[in-house]
This record gives sequence, C-alpha cells and structure tokens, in this order.
Amino acid sequence: MSQDRYYSKKDYKGDYSAFGTALVFTIVGIVSLVLKYAAPAHDFWGISNWGYWMFIPAFFIFIGAISHVDADRRMRNNVLASVQNRSGAVKIENLASEAGVKPQQILRILVDLRVRNNIKYSYDANTGEILLGETVSYDKALEFVAPLPKKQAEVIFPSEKGSYCPYCGHKPPEGSKFCESCGSNLA
Repeated sequence: MSQDRYYSKKDYKGDYSAFGTALVFTIVGIVSLVLKYAAPAHDFWGISNWGYWMFIPAFFIFIGAISHVDADRRMRNNVLASVQNRSGAVKIENLASEAGVKPQQILRILVDLRVRNNIKYSYDANTGEILLGETVSYDKALEFVAPLPKKQAEVIFPSEKGSYCPYCGHKPPEGSKFCESCGSNLA
C-alpha cells in the first residue's frame, strides 16, 4: 500500500541559499590568495596561510546546491505533469503518490508552481482537497505579520482565532477547516 510507493529520497528545498554559502567560502579563498600574493604585508588573521583551503568546501557545497536545484526541478515537473489537463478535486496524498513526491513536500511544491504561474488551484475549505483549475483571491488580514506561528497567533489574537490563516494571512470563509490559499489545517 503506501509503504510500497516510491517517493523521491531528497526533500524539496525550493531555495538557493546553499549557493550563498558556497560563495562566501569562495570569497574567503580569493581574499586569502590576494593577501598572500598581492598584499603580503596586510595579512589578516593569518588568512593567507589557511584561507585558500576554503575552495575545497566551496566546491562541494556548489555541487550539493546544483544537485538540490536539479532535484527540485524534477519534483516540480513531476507534480506539474500530474496536474496538467486535470480539473476538480484531488487529494494531496493521491497527488503525492502519483508524482512520486513525499506528501509533506507537495504543498510547498504547489505553492512554487502557483507563484510561477504554472498552475491554478485552491483548497477546499472543508476537506483540504486541492481544487485544480480554480483560483483563490487572496484577502490578507490587516493584523497579519509574516511569518507568524499558529501558537503565537493564538496568544497575540485570541479573540480573532480562526478569522485568518496564521501561516499565510488569508481570510478564509467562516467555519473553514483548511485555508483556501495555502492548504494549512485551521482546526
């Protein structure tokens, strides 16, 4: 059953922060070489003696970042192929198994696809199913400050509990169990 399904082993990152880390290591390596050969009198913390070693972790971080970007692209393409030419309600678990993506990753991938204007969808406010082909008009609550964890939202706005999604700030219809915009559980 669900144990027999194949899911991608990698997690969906959806960001490029590893490239920034690799860039910092590369800059330290370049600075060390400049200080060693161009300005040896201005050695800072002895960086000219050890800084060029930073090229090694920078290389491996770049390789890992490229690998994650490629895995993210493949996961997005799998989900996009699964939802194209479909309409109506789809359960998150069914979409995840069809696309070969872990169910806990599918919401983030769907948001990225929606932001890139690749698909249109909303969530059923009562069942949490994905409604393909439907758009949601985002109505942000004025008091929402992103990101606001659900527990913190309950402390700050106890009287308005349930009046907006604590994860994205959307004002769902009264009595909704799931957010129409991000699919988060509001119950």
